[in-house]
Order: sequence, then structure tokens, then C-alpha cells
Amino acid sequence: MTSALSYGDLFLTNLSQSFSTIDSENLADTSAFANGGTATVFNNAVVETDDTEVLTFATSSASGEKKDYSALAETYAIIVGNFVVDAGKTLSFNFTSALDLETSTDTSQQSKNASVVREVSFSLYDTSDISKETLPDFLTNLLSEPDSFEKSPLIFFSLSGDINTSGKNNFLTIDKSENVTIDTEFKDSNFGGSQKFASTFVRGSVKRSFNKQTNITLIALRRGQAKVAAPEASPTLILRSMPGSLGITTQGRRQGATSGRSYDRKVTKLTVGK
Repeated sequence: MTSALSYGDLFLTNLSQSFSTIDSENLADTSAFANGGTATVFNNAVVETDDTEVLTFATSSASGEKKDYSALAETYAIIVGNFVVDAGKTLSFNFTSALDLETSTDTSQQSKNASVVREVSFSLYDTSDISKETLPDFLTNLLSEPDSFEKSPLIFFSLSGDINTSGKNNFLTIDKSENVTIDTEFKDSNFGGSQKFASTFVRGSVKRSFNKQTNITLIALRRGQAKVAAPEASPTLILRSMPGSLGITTQGRRQGATSGRSYDRKVTKLTVGK
């Protein structure tokens, strides 16, 4: 059997400033093919937000056995929040983040391969130069095109990993700005052999003071993929499940008011073949 598992989470808690607006997208995509074999994919993706908290996590897994198959599970989430920090005030919050990546292949079947990738990150930007009239549209556009924002972040943190059983470009990395303090960091990995894994957990905090009133925009991202494949013959069975295919807006997000809690979950499982 060939299998791949990708998990990642990000929790932001105890924000010293309440969001004036917060919005999110939680997307998932699965596909599977089998010809004389079996392929299974699974996604469990969650986004939850509140006045002063953000959490998002996802598990993606794929497995295949016997003859020809391919299986792909991927998830993507973005959270965009906005708030104002008054002059002389300090912005602070705590965060935790974790990644778990695993791949396994049958050593007797070298032509089979498995790969996983996962990234979680948050960035905060000074958006005081954007007028109040155009700010709502700007924040909405960020949901669909976060990479189009060319400003340098005031604060950032990212955790990413990649494992591929058929290659050597395996990694597990942490990147952060000076305003991010890491209090706890755990890392463990094995990038050799037919069973590879990488696991990490980070706990930290953010603190920054402002000498003038500043409009702040938060972008939190979670994206990942699990994939397995064996040599494909001519397709005999193809199924595709898209509870919100990547790049297509799904329902369940909240705009404007931040009272209460917004919760969105995508869960899918698909098995094809014998």
C-alpha cells in the first residue's frame, strides 16, 4: 500500500484588539482514479473565528493499493481580518501551530510514489493608506487574491513542510519576523527510506507598539495536499468530489459584524476501485 497524510493547524488567541470585520474561505478538493486497484482520499478542513480568536486546521490523506491508481486530497483556507490600533497602544496575541506529514510506500513497488505538502502562516499589514470607502472592497478582494498584495508585512510567521518519496527535496521550515517570539519549538523528522515523516509544534506570541493610530489587516493562510500514484493504464473508473473546488467560493463565511462565532467545516471521503 502507498499512503500520504498531511495535517496542519494555526491558532491565534487573546488578541488585544477586537476585529472590526473578519471574513474567510474554506475550500477542499478530492479526486481518485483506479484501474485494478483501490484509491481512497479524505479531507477534514475547519475554519473558526471570533472577535479575538482565529483557528484553522485540516487533515488530508490519500492511499492506494494493488495495481494502477492515483488519489489527491487538498485543502485551502484564508482568513482576512481588519481592526484599528489606537496611538500609544500595543497589539499582542498568542499563537500555536503544528504540522504532521507522513508518506509510506511499498518497497517492492518502487514505481509507486507519495507526496505531501502543508503550509500555515499569518501576516499583519499596515493598511492605513486605504480609505474607509474602499477598504471593504479591498478586504473582499484579498480573499480571492491574497498573493496580489505587494506590501511588506509588519509581522509574519510561517510553518511549511514538503515530503516526496520519489525525490530528495524534503524540508520542514519555520520563518518569522522580529516581532514574533517563539516560546516552545519541537521538531522531528525522517526523510530517508520508504517511510518518511516530519512533525513540528510551535508556541509563541506577538507584541508590537504603535505611536499613531494604525489600521491593521490580518491574513492567515492554510494550504496543503496529500497525493499517491502508481503507473496509470487507460482509465476505467474516475470519480471526482468537490465540496468547494479550489478557486471556487463556498458558503458559510461571515462578513461585517464579529459578534458570536463563525464556524465552517468541510469533510469528504471517497473510495474508488476494487
